Amino acid sequence: MSERDDQNQPTKSLSSSFSVLLQLFSAFKIFYQNKHIFIPVLFFFNLPLSFLHFSLSFSSRPLKRHIFHLESLALLSSTRFEARQVLRESREASLSLLRLKLLYSFPSSILSLLSFIATVHATSLSPSCRPSFHSTVTALNLAWKRVVVTTLCSYAIFLLYIQLPQLFASALRNYPRLSVSILAIGSGLEVYLMGVLGLGLVVSALEEKFGWDAFRVGSDIMSGRRVCWWVVTCMLVAVSGWIGNPFEKLTDGEDWVKPWIGTVGMGWETVGLLWFYGVVVIWSYVVTTVFYCDCKNRLSKGCGTDLTEVVV
Repeated sequence: MSERDDQNQPTKSLSSSFSVLLQLFSAFKIFYQNKHIFIPVLFFFNLPLSFLHFSLSFSSRPLKRHIFHLESLALLSSTRFEARQVLRESREASLSLLRLKLLYSFPSSILSLLSFIATVHATSLSPSCRPSFHSTVTALNLAWKRVVVTTLCSYAIFLLYIQLPQLFASALRNYPRLSVSILAIGSGLEVYLMGVLGLGLVVSALEEKFGWDAFRVGSDIMSGRRVCWWVVTCMLVAVSGWIGNPFEKLTDGEDWVKPWIGTVGMGWETVGLLWFYGVVVIWSYVVTTVFYCDCKNRLSKGCGTDLTEVVV
């Protein structure tokens, strides 16, 4: 009997993986079914968000180059006095860059919050119910505080973690192979952490959970499908990186001296990237919510109990 169970275990695992992949591809179907919600979200939230994201990348490029140039000059300075002067100018430029990022972060955070809650709410009701604008506004009013707190916690956890692999790698810089291995493992764990934090945000939007409790619930419902969700998160990160690389090439070179508004709005390729980035943001929210709902349904069937009541 135990041998039969051992033989069936890989088959069940493979079937579970295909089930999750089918759920991921069903995100496109959900997008079509809820286009009356997602299209306004795309126009009013995600397109302005993508424009802010790309314009920040473009407008901060001269400052980043200037800071890099000043740091290089400080290393090549012949006297300490000259090096201190150059480093002081570099710190002032770094503060200007920080102020610029803070200026963009406030509207970007609001647009991202509204887009996230509206998309998660609409996806969680599909396909059994058709979400309305009224229910979406109600979801925003009920969930935004929990999502804000969970987002701040996720930023703190992520910023704390990303320092660890670099710290260990620098401590073992005399051992190149070991240092590279630490960075590679750290990158894999970083993607896994992103997946857990993403599920935690969905939990905070759909349940009466926030902060560490939301991350704990998100990690628990991944049981048995952690590798699959890690692969899906890698895919989402790769798509985001694929969008960023063409834009970096578009804004590279000496064209950065032109007015940034004219440059960002110039060319069909840039406009296409803005649209595609907005769609990918919605799709990533839909994929994460579909995975959450699929895991909750699987756990409820396994335990013979009802799903945790959704509050929005």
